[in-house]
Amino acid sequence: MRRISIAIACAILSLPAAGPSWAGQCRQLLVSDLKIASIRQYADLLSAAARNGWNYTPAAIDSGLKRHFEETRLQLIAAGYEVVPVGAMPQCPQADELASK
Repeated sequence: MRRISIAIACAILSLPAAGPSWAGQCRQLLVSDLKIASIRQYADLLSAAARNGWNYTPAAIDSGLKRHFEETRLQLIAAGYEVVPVGAMPQCPQADELASK
């Protein structure tokens, strides 16, 4: 699961998926970007489950979505990322560029 969370962070920051170039890069993520990436990943998980014949109630989907976001956020924090709120002033230029999009 940690590999998936790091892949989400890479997609959000448009960084290469691996390599030592991360050392000098900013590691801030806007919570809104993280939420969007988490929702997309959770939708993929639900699609795969539906293809396998699994059905979930709307309440279970909502609960799972919230849990998935929180687990992803905590894994990224553990990996060294800082998740900043939308109204915060990011400390690095990449986060500023994401905020202006």
